[in-house]
Amino acid sequence: MFLFLTVTLEGLMAVYWTAVLEPQLMSKAEVTARALAQSHVYAIADAMTEDAAVGEIIRNMENAINRILLLTDPDTTTPFILGVEVEADYSVVNAPEAELDMKRGQIGQAHDFLTEIPLYSKLTRELLGIVRLHNSPEFFRHFKADVRFTFFVGAGVGLALLILSWRIVAALSSKVKQTERKLREKQAQIVHAGRLTAMGEMATGIAHEINQPLAIIRIAADGLNSYFARQGIKGMEAKAAWKIVEQVNRAASIINNMRAFARADSEISDQVNLAEPVNRALSFFKEQFRIHDIVLTVSLAENLPKVRMNPQKFEQIVVNFLSNARYAVEKKGENAGSEYQKTVRVDLFHDTETDAVVFEVEDNGAGMSAEVRERCMEPFYTTKGVGEGTGLGLSIVHGITREFKMDISVDSVEGEGSTFRIRDMKKSGGFVNPASKKSKKNRSSVRIDKSESCAGAGICQSPRAKKQKLGSN
Repeated sequence: MFLFLTVTLEGLMAVYWTAVLEPQLMSKAEVTARALAQSHVYAIADAMTEDAAVGEIIRNMENAINRILLLTDPDTTTPFILGVEVEADYSVVNAPEAELDMKRGQIGQAHDFLTEIPLYSKLTRELLGIVRLHNSPEFFRHFKADVRFTFFVGAGVGLALLILSWRIVAALSSKVKQTERKLREKQAQIVHAGRLTAMGEMATGIAHEINQPLAIIRIAADGLNSYFARQGIKGMEAKAAWKIVEQVNRAASIINNMRAFARADSEISDQVNLAEPVNRALSFFKEQFRIHDIVLTVSLAENLPKVRMNPQKFEQIVVNFLSNARYAVEKKGENAGSEYQKTVRVDLFHDTETDAVVFEVEDNGAGMSAEVRERCMEPFYTTKGVGEGTGLGLSIVHGITREFKMDISVDSVEGEGSTFRIRDMKKSGGFVNPASKKSKKNRSSVRIDKSESCAGAGICQSPRAKKQKLGSN
């Protein structure tokens, strides 16, 4: 838009110069030439009124004409006047017919312009004749060039000031938009923090209300276990009693994790093993993934270096990644055939080559286009439908990674899946190595599919991996 206005302004200036200023300059040049010549043609009139012989009058007129022809521009040495014509009125002038008519210099040039000046007697004010001055076109060209240079230099300076003003306004506008975007992001985070606070208060109330019946159920189940143990009963009844204890523990653990996820001490940072917040976040999703037929593969390295991090905020990162992965595989599953198996992989390991702790969540879901991948971290940007997303999840994750000097990257192919990766580099002052370093290969993993169930936070039991812990809690 601004470029269009600039070009239009340049065009208007050119039209203004051609249609308005240039004709005015022509008139101005004629006036200037007339004023300059008029100061010298009086000598011709004086010579024509002298009481002398005709030969003396002619010599004086020729001297006056020569002085006019010698007038030059001091800057360019260009003559102002190329030729002079004199026509006398012999009814007034005392001389033979045509004796005083003269033509000197260059007469009848193609590009010169004429200036006619009447000759009057100083004594009687009678008209003695007419002088025609053939003005030099070079004088006019130089005069026009000087004015044009001044005009366009002034216009160029004005245009430069206009462009500078536009750049300043554009910079200020960009600054205002950036500030507004940051303000909206902060407001969104405040709203999100308010929701988390409300969730924490709800979790506290839920824990208080549910803990009492859970405690009664636990006491009853422990009583049954004691009774079965004394009686030596090992049938289905005894196994059911132990199952009740396990499920009570699981319910209590989920409530405690939910309360820890939303509690208010979100500014506290400490040296933590990232497997702990990962396991707590997984406790929210394992059963959901199993119910929705999503194969969840979890691989957490042992003896990870401790990272200076706020555990609740990292748990928030994990929850966002897992939530997006679940949405992506579910979205792809809506149109995929029966052979499609929804898969999510969670990976936490120590990369010894770069000396970094790496956390990855990979899915084989819908994936993202290049444009979506570039914008996915922007506040309020979402590809989800109305009521399905706010566009704040990854923006908040990005803010947390910036706060703790972590690197975040996204690999995605549309239609094939995505991988979200967090790297905490040692050079950022992020983590402290333990006594023994473990590489990516030295870690434990477990696969959880629809035939397996998870009991407790961070502990999965399956026919293939019984009582194998995913990290430590």
